[in-house]
Amino acid sequence: MNAVLHRFALPSFLRYAERWGYAVRAVDLPEDGTGADDGAQQAKWVKVSLLRDALREFDLALWMDADTLIVRTDEDVASHLGAHAFQALTLEQVPFDHRMNPNTGVWLMRSCAISFRFLDAVESAGHQPGPWADQGAVLKVLGWNRGDESYRWASPGRGSRFLQGTSWLPPGWNQPYPSRRADADVYNSTSASYVGRPAVEDPCVLHFMGMKPDARYRQMKEVADKPHHVMGLAPGGHQES
Repeated sequence: MNAVLHRFALPSFLRYAERWGYAVRAVDLPEDGTGADDGAQQAKWVKVSLLRDALREFDLALWMDADTLIVRTDEDVASHLGAHAFQALTLEQVPFDHRMNPNTGVWLMRSCAISFRFLDAVESAGHQPGPWADQGAVLKVLGWNRGDESYRWASPGRGSRFLQGTSWLPPGWNQPYPSRRADADVYNSTSASYVGRPAVEDPCVLHFMGMKPDARYRQMKEVADKPHHVMGLAPGGHQES
C-alpha cells in the first residue's frame, strides 16, 4: 500500500485538506501484507488506534484507506455527520453476495465520549474470522447481522446503541472503482461480485478495494493521471482533521 498511498492517494488527500482546512496525518506502517494474510490484517487493525490518536487531537477525524482517491473537492464530508451522530460510514451493497454492510474504508468520527467507547468495544471484540479484521469487529459492535463466514447475506440485524448514533455517508463518498475486474486481479472474491454494485455518476471518493497490488497500482494511476475534478465553491470553515 505504501506505493499507492504516496504516489496517488496522498496527493488527493492534500488537495482536499487544503480546500476545506483539514490537517493530514499519513502514517507509514513498518509491516503490511497482501490480501487477507496476517500482515495485511494487522495493518488494517492499526486504523482503530490511529483514529483514537486523531480524536484526542482534533474535533473530527476522517479515516481514508490508502487505496482510496478523493476525486471531487467541492463537498465537505462533515456536512454528512448528523447532529445526533458520533460517526458516519457508507453502506456497501453487493448484490452478488446478497450483502449490505458498513465499509470502514472511509470513516468519519466526532471527538466525544461515545466515539472512544465505540473504539474500545471494537478493540475488545478483536480480530474477526475472515478477511475483515477491523471491519468485522465494527459490524459486531454495531449489532449487524454478519451473514455466513464470508459475510454473504450480511444485513442490518437487530442493531446496537452504537448503530443509533451512526450517520450514513452518501454512496459517492466510498464508491468501489467500477471498472471491470479480471479474476486474476482480485482477492477474497471473484470479479463477478463487483458486477451490479450501485454506482453514482460523479463520486467524491473512488475505492480500489479488493485488488491485488499490481492491479491496484495500475488502475489508481490511470485515474490519478487524469485532470482533477474541482468545483468552484467558496471554502468551508473546518479546521480539524
